[in-house]
Amino acid sequence: MSTVLYVGAVGRSGTTLIERAIGTSPSFVSLGEVVHLWHRGLELNEACGCGTPFQECAFWSAVADSAFGGWSKLNVEQMRSWQQAVDRNRFIPLLIWPRFASASFRSALAGFSGTLDQLYTAISEQVGPGVVLVDASKHPSYLFVLRHLRLHRPRLLHVVRDPRGVAHSWSKVVLRPEGAGDDMERLGVLRASGRWLSHNLIFQLAGSLSIRRQRLRYDRFVADPAELPRIVGHLTADLGATLPTFDGSTIFLGLNHTVSGNPMRFTTGPIQVRSDDGWRASMPRLKQLTVSVLTLPLRLAYRW
Repeated sequence: MSTVLYVGAVGRSGTTLIERAIGTSPSFVSLGEVVHLWHRGLELNEACGCGTPFQECAFWSAVADSAFGGWSKLNVEQMRSWQQAVDRNRFIPLLIWPRFASASFRSALAGFSGTLDQLYTAISEQVGPGVVLVDASKHPSYLFVLRHLRLHRPRLLHVVRDPRGVAHSWSKVVLRPEGAGDDMERLGVLRASGRWLSHNLIFQLAGSLSIRRQRLRYDRFVADPAELPRIVGHLTADLGATLPTFDGSTIFLGLNHTVSGNPMRFTTGPIQVRSDDGWRASMPRLKQLTVSVLTLPLRLAYRW
């Protein structure tokens, strides 16, 4: 039974940086957002984190050969159909209690989770025994799908960022270099606040359903990167993993084979981690107040 360290958060919470920082340890391997492998990786053939088109990447080709006999042997259309049938936040109650779901839902869940089991097993074979797989897919419902894997067990690193910083980030135009110049999704303050609340509440729920969980505040991490190995250490203490180490605020990022994510997944070499609170000066006061009021109860629980 191997471990998938699932990085869960609302988007724009710094999960790409966190995932890659964890992956600087040889005991962990960064996979990016595996939830997007079938569409962005296989159907669109977007770039792997190594810069190579996904289907031409030697690492992922070896994974496919081991898991399926090659990507050409996998029915991607069927995988996408199964995923769309079960991997939605509104289906989380059925993912928790599948006996109340329809036969077609249970069949799709079995097909999707069974193929994921094959995929993660093949990845483990490529990276070596005992290496923890770091999946930064973020989506709440995907975590509940992973609970149905037979050969792997997810543990949740719940990343929380100040909702005002999240809302401000969602308002920015961010290019997706692997997407032929397309912009990443943008949200207004109302939708961003709602997503921050719903995602974090769902991840709180996951912790009460026997999913091992630790919460990492992104704002503390960028102020002191040593916060990350401390939290990850609590989450993986029984695995004997070597924790990442950093030179103060400098993190050395190596080549990776991540699937989708923030454009910084293509960055290599030393980077300086700095506090990311530009929203305090550039976000309009009314919008700050709106987000503060809408997220107040949970924000207070997280001690902001």
